[in-house]
Amino acid sequence: MKFALLTMVFLFVFNDGRAGEEKSDKKKRGSVETASIEQLHWLTGHWEGPIGEGVLEESWLRPRAGTVAAVVRLTKGGVTEFVELIKIEKTGKSLELRLNLFDSSLRPLSEKPQVLKLSKISEKSVTFLGSTEGSHRRLGYELVSEDLFAIRIITKDGEKIAIDLKRP
Repeated sequence: MKFALLTMVFLFVFNDGRAGEEKSDKKKRGSVETASIEQLHWLTGHWEGPIGEGVLEESWLRPRAGTVAAVVRLTKGGVTEFVELIKIEKTGKSLELRLNLFDSSLRPLSEKPQVLKLSKISEKSVTFLGSTEGSHRRLGYELVSEDLFAIRIITKDGEKIAIDLKRP
């Protein structure tokens, strides 16, 4: 009888502790339905790194007025290949990312921006899924360490691209 009682107490305490861990993990991950722009403060800053024979730079502005914005530039051989504008904003209870690429003369490379919807968010990472025709299937950002910023893309054609940027 004592053994059964001790076993029940152990299981109760163990399960109660696990429930607390699960709640803590969910809090760290965040909910897609209650995501806020302020959760993306870790994007802020300037990042750069090699991509092929070029250099990719991303400058993220801090959250303000319900948005986070970035300017991206790819240069290769002394020439600007493209400039990209990214805007993440609160839509309903979730977040939406819009991006558009421009050539070196600032002509849009597509008629409409790509639109991606929030899929996952955590303390130092965020993933969006394409929701419009021509959008990337998936686009994710992660602050791996204080000086390492990872971008993971699955293009509309299914190509997987991994880009690692550092603070200059």
